[in-house]
Amino acid sequence: MYRYLILFFCLNFTAYVNADSIVIQSTTSTRDSGLYEFLLPNYPSYSDHEIKVVAVGTGQAIVNAKNCDGDLLIVHDKDRETQFIEQGYGIKRHKLMHNDYVVVGPSQDPANVSSIKIPSDVFLAIANNKSEFISRSDSSGTHFAELAIWDKANYNPIKSSGVWYFETGQGMGPSLNIALAKNAYIFTDRSSWLKYKNKANHRILYENKAELKNEYGLILVNYNRCKGINKTVSSDLYDWLRSDMAKKLIQSYKIDNQQIFFID
Repeated sequence: MYRYLILFFCLNFTAYVNADSIVIQSTTSTRDSGLYEFLLPNYPSYSDHEIKVVAVGTGQAIVNAKNCDGDLLIVHDKDRETQFIEQGYGIKRHKLMHNDYVVVGPSQDPANVSSIKIPSDVFLAIANNKSEFISRSDSSGTHFAELAIWDKANYNPIKSSGVWYFETGQGMGPSLNIALAKNAYIFTDRSSWLKYKNKANHRILYENKAELKNEYGLILVNYNRCKGINKTVSSDLYDWLRSDMAKKLIQSYKIDNQQIFFID
């Protein structure tokens, strides 16, 4: 009888813990920036809940959320976020914050991109010069933003895959490692580059905050569709991340004394 009582207690204790846990499916850039470690402990109910951040590319994060493997979604691809809502996977979306993309490359700048004003012309200069370029090619928000620039340039870099255009299929950190090892150009969000330690001979060669704006969306996953979602906690955290307190914290976060995320 005691065995059954102990088993009953353990099962109920586990259910209690799980009931108070929450999963954020997130893009890697926000996790790698260190923002969550700075921001989430300030959530008033932080000590009452287990908050787990699963950091993957935006495409995979959306797939995971569709499979009910997350309570909240923080990603950066507005078109796919809108589609996620329209298909009934999410309840509502909030424009959480933004930063920007940059083009990083060797200091010598063999394609002379630093003198160019338009993003699509930057990519064309790299292609015309056959300078090596590293693409994440992982269906992430960064990868889709890169492809959008190639589309504007009316150029298909895939035809040069393995020649000067290299597809890693990996996250930002590993892709940056490859770019530095090959002395190549790469398209990255600013926070990932600032957080990256071994910059070697590379630097930001092109930036255009207006045209390369990188917006992050916060989505409340549909708890009516996903029965395992903690409706109360996920809704409360969603609302707190939209609060004035969270906004001030997000805007106060810095890397190397530089503000990383902005709120309109």
